Amino acid sequence: MSVQQQVLQRAASRIGYYAPADPQVGSEAARYWYHRGKGAWLLGPSNRIWWCMLFVAMCLDECGQVTAIGGYSSHTDTTIAQARRAGCRLVSVAEAAPGDVVIFNWDGGATDHVGLVERNLGGGVLQTIEGNTSRGTAGSQSAGNGVWRRRRSRSIAAVIRPRWTTAAATPAPATSPAGLTVDGVVGWDTIRALQTALGTPADGEVWGQWAPNRTYVPAAGGGWTWDHSGSGSAVVRALQTRLGVTADGLIGPATIRAWQTRLGVTADGYLGAATARAIQTALNAGRVW
Repeated sequence: MSVQQQVLQRAASRIGYYAPADPQVGSEAARYWYHRGKGAWLLGPSNRIWWCMLFVAMCLDECGQVTAIGGYSSHTDTTIAQARRAGCRLVSVAEAAPGDVVIFNWDGGATDHVGLVERNLGGGVLQTIEGNTSRGTAGSQSAGNGVWRRRRSRSIAAVIRPRWTTAAATPAPATSPAGLTVDGVVGWDTIRALQTALGTPADGEVWGQWAPNRTYVPAAGGGWTWDHSGSGSAVVRALQTRLGVTADGLIGPATIRAWQTRLGVTADGYLGAATARAIQTALNAGRVW
């Protein structure tokens, strides 16, 4: 898989994310960069911290590619300047290709918004994946608080061709890692780290899980309670809300597949050792996926 495809996979895995429904304050993208040491201001409410550029930079950084546009940036004008200094080409809309960074200017002043080109549909139309936008034209296009796939042909200010590396590098470790051993077992420590990341009580326990679903979590270690109550768990509900699946608090194949898709591992609906290692690696980097 090319680095462009990896970056787009990270972006596409978040389609449907809506920051106001996030159980933690602000947006995932802003928190990501907070954990990268970019300032406590990033923890502000998502309707005050515009996070479209933070989203694009996050998807690049998760694949070790943020330097391909000149480094971290939270502002689109800064991104254009940094990209030029880094030797990136600014290409025409006709030349735009998957993985390019497209910047918009709605009103002729400073640039306003940004996304990743997913496909060039021809005729001046780009299919994009954007953070902090609305699902359709009715809502705010640059402060809609969601991640959506869009089609754009107007107000395109720049298309940046990143200077991709030949292979995805490993991003820098988070400044506040969970410190988990990546052993492929989801036990007390991993559960506690997940609870902390999702803002639920961090007791290291996942209560009230439907016993027949135990087969879908072969990597489960200590801390799981399997019974027939179906009462569910706060941490699973918080995870499901983030994933955009039914928030019943019960881990099962649908929740696992959605999580696996965002983690970039095989989405087979079974939380085995490979998925557990991906979860632990993400938590160590200050992320849930």
